[in-house]
Amino acid sequence: MDIKDIEQIAPVSRGSTEIFKTGQWGSGKPYYLEKTSPCRQACPAGIDMARALAAAALGRLDEALRIVREDNPLPGVCGRVCYHPCEQECNRKDFDQAVNIRGFERYLSDHGRVDLEREVPAECKKEKVSIIGSGPAGLSAAWQLARRGYSVTIFEALPEPGGMLRYGIPEYRLPKEVLRREIGYIQQLGVEIRTGVRVGRDFSLKELKKDCQVLFIAAGVQGARRLGIEGEGLPGVVEGITFLQRVNRGKPLEVGRRVAIIGGGNTAMDCARTVRRLGAEEVTVVYRRSRAEMPALAEEAASLETEGIRLVLQAAPKRLLAEGGRLSGLECLKMDLGAPDDSGRPCPVPIDSSEFILPVDTIINAVGQVSEAGFVGEIGLSVSPTGLIAIDPETMGTNVEGVFAGGDLAGERAFVVDAVAGGKRAALAIACFLEGRDFQKELGRLRIGARRSIAFGPFLDPEKNQADLGKVVPFEKINILCFPPAGRRPNPERPAPDRWPRTFEEVTGGLAPAQMKDEIARCFKCGTCVHCDLCFLLCPDVSIRKIGWEGYRVNTDYCKGCGQCAATCPRQVIEMGGPA
Repeated sequence: MDIKDIEQIAPVSRGSTEIFKTGQWGSGKPYYLEKTSPCRQACPAGIDMARALAAAALGRLDEALRIVREDNPLPGVCGRVCYHPCEQECNRKDFDQAVNIRGFERYLSDHGRVDLEREVPAECKKEKVSIIGSGPAGLSAAWQLARRGYSVTIFEALPEPGGMLRYGIPEYRLPKEVLRREIGYIQQLGVEIRTGVRVGRDFSLKELKKDCQVLFIAAGVQGARRLGIEGEGLPGVVEGITFLQRVNRGKPLEVGRRVAIIGGGNTAMDCARTVRRLGAEEVTVVYRRSRAEMPALAEEAASLETEGIRLVLQAAPKRLLAEGGRLSGLECLKMDLGAPDDSGRPCPVPIDSSEFILPVDTIINAVGQVSEAGFVGEIGLSVSPTGLIAIDPETMGTNVEGVFAGGDLAGERAFVVDAVAGGKRAALAIACFLEGRDFQKELGRLRIGARRSIAFGPFLDPEKNQADLGKVVPFEKINILCFPPAGRRPNPERPAPDRWPRTFEEVTGGLAPAQMKDEIARCFKCGTCVHCDLCFLLCPDVSIRKIGWEGYRVNTDYCKGCGQCAATCPRQVIEMGGPA
């Protein structure tokens, strides 16, 4: 049948359909507007994981790694030890399981070749910034400031940089070579790190302040919080951070056969799993609340049982016992959980006549650290009653002009990614201070929901910003018909019998390339246009034009506003009713 036969049945137009200006039929028009993914909103550092995963899905791992490093210079570290709040908010969890975002970040660090294209600051500025402390807050601030062209010097009291990343986290969780590599990238950007120098011993804070335009204090909290019980001074009692530092410096203490660790945080978990590797036969963690209130990561607490470590809950130390002047036992008191205290957790209440004794050779006190900020008094910095530096929670500025503070010593959250975020925020505040910009105005442009993500680099021009960072894509706006069900690919774990004794090889492994490819494909890439062409292919009016990798353009002469493109878009990048 040819066209003449068809014409006998029905009239057929041989002309162009462009003569029909269907765009005049409707008022609402579609427009493209990228938004914020829930994972980015949940990330304290504001890492744009949706965009990084979109780049990785195209095979551009180097680009994906650069996207991550815009916000976090320590992806290999966070890809191993982060508590991954991003995964808790991942839209994919409401479909099947959350994307393994932490595993992806680790994979990028292990496989991305950032050395192929070193970042070079656009200009070199004359102002100098000094940073005290080379932990995650100090490293993050240095990275962001150096990228902006400032001369940055970090002063570290310990022999190697990294702070608690280097001396507080065991090798089986964070290989030191990974940390050295990522610190090396920061140094290659021009950041100078002076190790083995301590403020108050090698130079005064006043002298340091005179030599720079801005001072950022990012020192950690190293002082041990005492147990406050009888027998605390007996031989065989050691403080948790001191113990971990000794191990990480290759000078571990003799711990004996039976060891008890007091505390429920990550330091307590690290101490317990470390002494297990040092050969202790009976390892017990004593915590005064229930497992639900433990501040340690759930996965770290679960590892205790996997590695044969006993967990005694709702118990608190009462006194230490000795035989022949040597530690022999820990007397504990059982606890009930009462009304919430200032931390919001149930307050432990002692149960009368509930004492019991644990035979021990060594006690590790891991109940927390206290501030040692006495050195800041010489320049007049305000210090809180708890010994922390008083800062503006927004700008991280102190009462002394040109002095900023962050990290543990300023009372910020002690998790690594929170410290990275704090360093990043401090860098923005310092840049605004030195460049005469309004910090609140710059930060206000970068709000993401209840949190704030700092897109560092050139300050945003709101007139040209093509993304609405204030809108977070909910699961209900994801077109799940575009995504097949697929289970999460978890990172492999070393079998329990292979973890001890006396081996500190990394417990958690990385995903294989084929597994990571599958995991990358699982990500919805919420709010990020990945040029899937569905809008282009399914537009009934053929009014959408593809403009290469720049995106798409709507021809309003022909778009009648049917909304097919917005309804079809898998990631809520298209809105209706926008500008014509």
